[in-house]
Order: sequence, then structure tokens, then C-alpha cells
Amino acid sequence: MPTALEELPVELLAHVIIYFSTAQALRNLSLTCRKLHAFIEHEGWKIFLRSHFPSYPAINQPARLLAHSLTTLSRNWDRKAFVGRYIEPSGSIVSLNTGQPLSEWKRPRGQTMGFQPSLDSYEELSDGSDYGRREILVWGAGTDLLVRAKESGPATEKLWEQVSQADRQHYFDQYHHRTSWFTFRIPGAYEGRDDITCVNILRPVQRSATPHPDAEQVILGTANGDLNLVTFTLDDPPAWRREIYNTDGRPVKAVHISSSAKNPLLAAAFADSTVALYPLHKSADTIEPISHLQPLSKHHTPSRIWSTRFLSAETLAIGLGPSTEPVHVYEITPSGFSDSPIRKFGIDGTAWGAVDRVDVTTDGEPRQSSVYPISPLPLPHSEKNDPNVFLSGGYDGIVRVHDMRSPSAYESCYWDPTDDGAVYALQTIARERLVVGSSRHSIIKFFDMRVSSGRVFQYAHVGGKTGNGTHTDGEAGTEWHGSHYGWNLFLNPRNQSRHNQRRNDRRSINSPVYTLTSPSPFSPSVYAGVENNVVQLDFTSISDSHPDPMFQHSLVRMGKHKIVNVQKSWNPRGDVLNLASYEQGTSGAMRLRVQVGVGKYKGALEGWDERWRDSSDL
Repeated sequence: MPTALEELPVELLAHVIIYFSTAQALRNLSLTCRKLHAFIEHEGWKIFLRSHFPSYPAINQPARLLAHSLTTLSRNWDRKAFVGRYIEPSGSIVSLNTGQPLSEWKRPRGQTMGFQPSLDSYEELSDGSDYGRREILVWGAGTDLLVRAKESGPATEKLWEQVSQADRQHYFDQYHHRTSWFTFRIPGAYEGRDDITCVNILRPVQRSATPHPDAEQVILGTANGDLNLVTFTLDDPPAWRREIYNTDGRPVKAVHISSSAKNPLLAAAFADSTVALYPLHKSADTIEPISHLQPLSKHHTPSRIWSTRFLSAETLAIGLGPSTEPVHVYEITPSGFSDSPIRKFGIDGTAWGAVDRVDVTTDGEPRQSSVYPISPLPLPHSEKNDPNVFLSGGYDGIVRVHDMRSPSAYESCYWDPTDDGAVYALQTIARERLVVGSSRHSIIKFFDMRVSSGRVFQYAHVGGKTGNGTHTDGEAGTEWHGSHYGWNLFLNPRNQSRHNQRRNDRRSINSPVYTLTSPSPFSPSVYAGVENNVVQLDFTSISDSHPDPMFQHSLVRMGKHKIVNVQKSWNPRGDVLNLASYEQGTSGAMRLRVQVGVGKYKGALEGWDERWRDSSDL
């Protein structure tokens, strides 16, 4: 007699769930009987998440809601479904310097070009059954530090329902998320001289023991040589204090904080191509560096340090150039930096078929290039970064994957055959997606890191005889010049409204994407810093009647059948941007796709979100 499914041992049932291809199938199974429903609610959704999203960290959130969020988010990434907006302080704005509310935020003025924002963000997800989130976003705008605190979840929605319409407009955003803005300026800062060049917000585990448990801490570096740790509370009234690091007046180029929770360190790169290492927390009027580093000799070919990034608590990577080896990795010892790099990475990748497009000498000298951003990859099922595998973005437009365990210069690479603009910014989404900021035309490039063919390669093979890398043979190799490389997005809106306050001159239109950040791998939002503005991309589909739980409360349903009013749900303030994109590839003509306004549409392009149209059809 055949065994009923609910009679299977839990070990076998768990194994069966691994092969469920969709969350809908698992939900349908949970509705068949009480026993299966109980097992799936307590264990089944966790098994589904581990097997289908192996690179995401395990967190204490309702697994069913998390599965809804991640499956929806994955589909939206695949279909290029997102809503883009410019963001700036509005509604509830408070000056941290004075503690007083502001009626509006005034943009930096009096300079020949707009500010170059530096961004950072993080997100906390509440423990337990309450699917709540708290997000902190910070960026430098001239001499101003802007802070946005945003809360979402059932408790926030309950508060939204209780307040007046005027308070909803003032204290909440279009998604019913409670939103508060704060501004801060270093005392005595002067526009054009003391502009903020880099920011790094401390994660909760990195903060010092402050009198207030909810205090935020941000590292600020400026063009005039200020390096401060600013601690502030976002209560009513807010308060702040700062700690000062000695820079000897050198302009600060880049900063990064180690992930150590016990004794975190701060690495700062300066305009004179030196790097200093500081204890992050120390009781002193001025915090002195514990170690200095000058990886470039004074007699070296003109070269600069562009970035610093901790790969682990014991190693620091430095991006520099132009150089034949533009990535140096140093060990962090109890006394400071190691005397010399423990590893240098070059750019020679001819075995991959990649051709570096700059600094090619005619006299037989090795090629040179520069590396700007460096980004570690996260470990699977962990919030920690992989100490061995990281990405670097080059002047030649190539993103390389390096492995400390391999003798190769790099293990694989991502690049766009249609545009070789320098890589200015990198942002990974778990180990699934890669977002790249380009040096021109306000372009963001997107790559799917899960793909094992085309332009995205396997990089797990370490230290073998073919360590210098070859692409996969056979069927994967046939897609070497296929069309599934990735896609590019222009952050120049095709529509204009009173909300689009971006300068419309040629320099602004051709702005680099200076910086990228995403609060967590679970977040549907990516933030991009362009000249004089920050763009928020929320990966959600306006045609989805059951969107990510983060957005479900903002849906406006009408009539007996509860039909979603798309305009009121997704664009109540008329600030959504219509952007353009195209898919990367080498075969055939590139087709420019353009988003149409927010409304109810039938899909016109297979595999694309309903808002996309071929530009020739408009």
C-alpha cells in the first residue's frame, strides 16, 4: 500500500522540499493537511530558503514572509522591474547641529559643478514574528551630512492608520514607511573647501559603548583633511558629539572600518598616497594613527591610492594605479601594517580573452591600469565577508574576481562589450547580483553572478594547473559571445517634473555614478550617487498585486473586487522617473528600451517588466 506524503519521516519530507521549484508549490502543499501545514510553517520554508537562496544569511524572521520577499525580488531583478526616484530631505527634517526642525533643505550652491555624493547604508531586521525593518542611509552633499532613518512593518503601518492626512504626508513616504531626515555640518566647514569626500556608517556591532543604545556613528572624511567620528542620537531633541583623528591636514580620499566587533580599526587613504591605521574607539582629544603605509615610492611612476577595503580583520586591500599590479593586500598585525604586501594582483588576463584597453605600451612594457573600488564577496549563509574572494573595478572597465588562495592574477571577470567606461563603484547583492557604477553617461551595469556561462564564469576552481583561467568548455563556451551578459541602465530620466530638480546641463547628464549602496541583501532598494543627486531604485513591479511585504501596505484597492489603483499605489506624489536601458551583447543591433509612466499596461517585451517599451515604438 503506498505511503501518504504526510506519513513520510521528516528527514525524507525535508529532502522532497528541496526539489520544489516555486514558493507557490510549497504553499499549495501546506494547504493539503494540518500535519504538513505545521511542518512547512516551522521547517519547510526554512529549507526552501536554504536550498533556493544559498548565498543569503540566515536571519530570525518569519521564513514564509522572507520566501515571499526573496522570490518576488528575484523575479523583479530578472524582469528589470523597478521604480526609480530622486531623493532628498523633505517632510520631517531636523538639524543635528541645532536640534531645530527645518522647513526645507538647501542644496549646496556657489560652485561650478554639483556635489559628488558619498553613500553608505545598513538595515536592521527585527527578530521574531514582526516583519519589521529599520534602515539608515547617509550621504555627503557638499559640507552637509544627510541622514535618513526609515522604519517599516506592521507596527509602522498601524501608526500610519492612526495619524492625520497631514502627518502622513509629513512623516511617512509613499510606501507608508515612517521617514525622518537629519542634517549635520562640521562646525566651521566652508563650501568648496571642506566638502565631504567619504562616509562610512558603523554597523550596530561596531559601535562604541555610548550613553544611548540607539546612537548612530558615522566616519566623515573631508577634502580639507578632517577625519571625524560623529556620534548622534535621533531622538527628540537630537544630540551629537565627535571624535577627531589626526591626519596632519592631508585630504582624505577613502575610509573603511574593519568588521571586528571587539576592537574595530579604521583605515584611511590620503591624497598624498599614504594610508593610516587608527583604533576606531579611543578616549583621547585627538586619536593618533598606530601605523602608516606608503605603498608607492616617491620615485615611482606617478600613481595614486584610490581605495582601501578590509577583506577581514587581519587583511586590508588597497586599490591604486596606474600600475601593473594595481591591487595590494597587507596583513594587519598587532603593531600595524605588515612591512610589505602579502599579495599583489595584476591585470594580465589574456588567457581569458579579455583585452585591457588602456596603457598598452608599444615598447613591450607590461600594461598598466588603475583599480578604483574594491568589494569583498559575502560568505554563503553568513553576514560575514569571504576573507579570500573579492572584486576590483578597473579603469579599463573590467570587474575582476580575485582569490587570495590562487596564484592567478584573477579567477574570472565581468565586463560590458558595449561600453568600456571606468568602474567607479561596486555593490554586490549576496552572491547573486553585481551592480557596477560607470564613469560616464550616468550608467549602472547589472550582472547576474549566478550564471555559469557567457561573461560570468565559475571562480571556485582554485590553485589548479589552469589557475590562470579558461572559460568552461562545451555548451557554456558556445555562449561566450552570447547576449546574456547583463544590462545597462541610464539614470537620465526621460520625463521631467517639478520633482526632478537635477541640473539639466551636459556635465550633469554625463555624470559618473560615483557610489552605490544597498542596505542589506534582503533590501529591494539600491541607491546611486550621481552629480548633485541620489537616485533610489526600488526593485518592485507596479503590476504585482501581491508585492514584497515591504510594499504591500501602500497598495490602494478600489471597488468590490479590490482592484489595485496603480497610479495612487506607486506614484501618489508624481515623482517616479522614466529611465532607459539596453542589454549588453556583441551580436545584432542594440535595442534601447524605455520605461513608460506609471499606469496599467500589458507587457510589450517578453521577459521585461510591463513598463518597458522599445524606443522605436514611442
